[in-house]
Amino acid sequence: MAYSTKDIVLIAGLSVISGIIFAITSDVLATPVEVIGGHYGIAVIYGLWFIGGTLTGYVVRKPWAAFLGETIGAIIELLALSPYSILLYYYGPAQGIMSELAFAIFRYKKWDYTSMFLAGALPAIAAYPFDVLVSPFYPEAVHYTLVTHVTLFMGYLLSGAILGGFLVKFIVDAAVKAGAIKL
Repeated sequence: MAYSTKDIVLIAGLSVISGIIFAITSDVLATPVEVIGGHYGIAVIYGLWFIGGTLTGYVVRKPWAAFLGETIGAIIELLALSPYSILLYYYGPAQGIMSELAFAIFRYKKWDYTSMFLAGALPAIAAYPFDVLVSPFYPEAVHYTLVTHVTLFMGYLLSGAILGGFLVKFIVDAAVKAGAIKL
């Protein structure tokens, strides 16, 4: 499936919007949330970092749009001087490929809440192990109990499904109904 000029413009624009949301989440929201709730608090908002793939994939509806949306969004966040810096070279593509996988499972033909929940949740599979094993932001994570790991991972999955899947679909559908976006 070839991309039209409109598709390329949409991917670029939605990636920039996602990258700005990523940067705001990283630079403004994450610190107070972590102070209040630690890694559990971050798990609650983690799905905001998955919207690049779900938003772009849902609007463009073609193979590799989700991957590109999440990857370019991460580059935009990096350019905004995110505290996550070089880690974004992993997070963007890895999370994007997981959203892409969800859309591919449905052969890019099913765009309901089920497909969006899955596209929002699957990036947790790429994000959580990296947070635990590599990210300098949670050095204590390698010492968490199994129950803590399962609880946090479930938080990532639910946050992704709700913020990255449900919320994105709800907002885009409302924008379509209002005539602001045409799918």
